[in-house]
Amino acid sequence: MLSIRDGGEPAVWHGLSAAYLGITAVYGHRTVRWADAKFARRFSGAAVPPRPERYGRAAVADAWKSWVRFLLAYAISVGLIFGLVVLVATLDKGAPLLVWLNPLTKVPIYSLIWPILITIWPDKAPEPAKENQ
Repeated sequence: MLSIRDGGEPAVWHGLSAAYLGITAVYGHRTVRWADAKFARRFSGAAVPPRPERYGRAAVADAWKSWVRFLLAYAISVGLIFGLVVLVATLDKGAPLLVWLNPLTKVPIYSLIWPILITIWPDKAPEPAKENQ
């Protein structure tokens, strides 16, 4: 991004870097925390981290929180792309950056399917196993 500020020609790779920054800003800390927990479990015998709820309201809330994270990453990425287009001052020069808007827009749209489905048809907890007597 600094190369554009210094007068370089914008390329598709600059759009990719904007998308990467948006996704990293939202998912970076969560991903590192997940990897640390896996490493601690594997090499130092730490406790198994709790799994997210898979049934009921907690699962529905988790699905919507996940979608909001997608939306936040999208907003940051698109904001950075448009910021770069403003930096180069014309849409003609910024066209290689705008190529990323299509795939970036698909992510929050397609990922909206799961929260809607789980809200309409939430999974039910399995019945506890009955002992044979």
